Parts: sequence; structure tokens; C-alpha cells
Amino acid sequence: MRSRASLPTAVALLLPLAIVGRVHAAEPWQVAGTPAVLTQPVVFQNAGAVLRGTLYRPDVTRRVPAIVAFHAAEVGNADAALYNHLREGLPAIGIAVLIFDRRGSGRSTGSTANVSFQTLADDGIAGARAIARLAAIDPKRIGYWGLSQGGWLAVFAAGRDPNAAFAVSVSAPLVTPELQMEFAMANVLRVNGYPASDLDAMLAARKAWIGYLHGNLPLATAEAALSTIDRKRWFPLMYLPSAKELASNINTSASRERMDADPLAALARVHVPVLFIYGGKDPWTPVAATIERLHTLAQAHSGIEYAVIAGADHDMAFVQHERMTIDAATLQRDVPQAPAYFMLLAAWLARHLS
Repeated sequence: MRSRASLPTAVALLLPLAIVGRVHAAEPWQVAGTPAVLTQPVVFQNAGAVLRGTLYRPDVTRRVPAIVAFHAAEVGNADAALYNHLREGLPAIGIAVLIFDRRGSGRSTGSTANVSFQTLADDGIAGARAIARLAAIDPKRIGYWGLSQGGWLAVFAAGRDPNAAFAVSVSAPLVTPELQMEFAMANVLRVNGYPASDLDAMLAARKAWIGYLHGNLPLATAEAALSTIDRKRWFPLMYLPSAKELASNINTSASRERMDADPLAALARVHVPVLFIYGGKDPWTPVAATIERLHTLAQAHSGIEYAVIAGADHDMAFVQHERMTIDAATLQRDVPQAPAYFMLLAAWLARHLS
């Protein structure tokens, strides 16, 4: 078991509480929600970064369980619409939630450049340590939630934190990040109508790039493969360096570690209940392959449960015409909508935290 000295630094600033949801409008029929939601700024530190967030908790007299939320790769700010259902829904069922700005985003310092998944997981663990010091929080019932990359981090954190009580992982594949990217980028080309020849060229270039980063292929081979696609109209969507950029592309141990991270190995270290939720129409995640692996794992680990939400996409939303677009407008619009997701999450938490 890891000693406390090796855990991330947790410093909670006990700042004045605020109450969310008070009625200010003049309409006489408006009534405040119950329970009232108290908000409290929380500041903590890990690996050179000062991380700032907000704790949302129900205004009750008893100690309550809590969740630390991890970020999707493209959504690092705590005020993003993706997290609205957590800050509004969890206090309503008696659970507090800490949502913080990821390192290098919003009010938090530091950077995610060349930072390992382990460090990002430890950021969340530091947040859990910070709120565990608060009188309103039950330190024995703190767990983690995350969507997409955040779902990976929730599992990693649950395996690294000896005090973790549970984890909820949404839309996080149980394959390596690179295999997930091959699956997703092929689907980006498919949904946008590009021919199979483009898909094959993209995958070949991606494998050559990965081979170079691993030291298995020479630079010239990777450059040649990338030069066949880096002027294609769709190339900017592929998260690849151009042939010209490749020589200066930073090849760090942290970036390789992220690329090769094995969620199954991380899950093997988790000994608390874990809920996995996936969308039945998710083009970013190899859901079928992931569920096959989860089925096998669940037979050996009684704490693993999983569900697939029919018709839901990567964000638990219902999208009529999938284009796999990532921009500010899409990230603000595509937030969880599926009733089954909300109900499954609430029911599972109630069962494990009662």
C-alpha cells in the first residue's frame, strides 16, 4: 500500500460558502429547490500545479459522500456545460461534487504538456484529499467520475488512491489510447464521406508515426508515410504531425506513456466498485470490444458493473447527424441527455453509498 507521504498534496482553503438557487425573481409562484446547494471554493496542489475548483454540496446537517470529477480531453474548464448535470443533480440526491479547472485551464496553473495520466489522476486524488478534510464530507465515501479521457483517469485514480470508495467511468474504452484513436479517426473519415483509400492511407501513416515514436521505424519511413496524407483536406482532423513537423515533434517518455497506457492493467489494481457506462452510438469508442472485455473482467471482479445506453453518443447525448465535430459550439451543445444515463448513475450511486 502506498504511504501517505507519496500521495498528492491536498490543501483545502476554507472560504465562505455560497448558496445556489435562491429565488430572486418577483413571480410569487417560484419556490427555491430543496435541498439548497452550498458552494465552496477549494484550492489544492499537485506536481507543481495549483488547482482551483468548487465543491457543490447539499445543505444538510449530516456528512455526505462526494465525487471528484475528471475532465474529458477537450473540456478542461470547470464551468463547462458537460458538468452541469453533476453540480445540479448530485446534491439533489445527497452527494457532493468537486469540479476543478484542469491544470493549465481556467484558474489552475501548470500545463498538460508532457504530463502523464498518472499525474493527471494524482491531481484528482489531491482534490479528494482536500475535501476529505472538510467537516461536511464523509472521508470514507469519496470516489471519482469521469467521461472519455476522464473515465480513464477515474479508474487510474481509484487504483492509486487507497482511500477511494468507488469510480464511475463514462465512455472510456478499455483499449490503449492509440488503438482508440485509430478507431475514432477511421470513423471521422467514414462519417464525413471520405473513401476507403483515404482511410487506409491514414491508418498506414498513423502506424508508421507510432512505429517511429517507439523506435521501431526510421524517421524517413514515417516522413514518407505522412507526406502521402498531410495535404489532404481531412488531415487537420487527424491529430497527426505533418511530415515537415515530424523531425521536431517532441518524443517524450510522458507522451509515449500516454499513448501506450493500458486501462486493463489499471483496472486490475482497483478493488472498489466501478460502474462503466457507454453509448450505443458512440463513434469515438470501440464499445463492442470494450464490452467483450468487461464481460470477462466482471466474472472475476464482482465490483464491476457496466451498461450501454441505446441511441446515446460519446457524451450521452442524442445526435441526429453525427459528424464527430470538436469545436466550442459543439462542446457546449452536446451534453448528457439520455434519461437512462441519469437514472442508472443515480441508482448505482444510491445503492453503493447508502
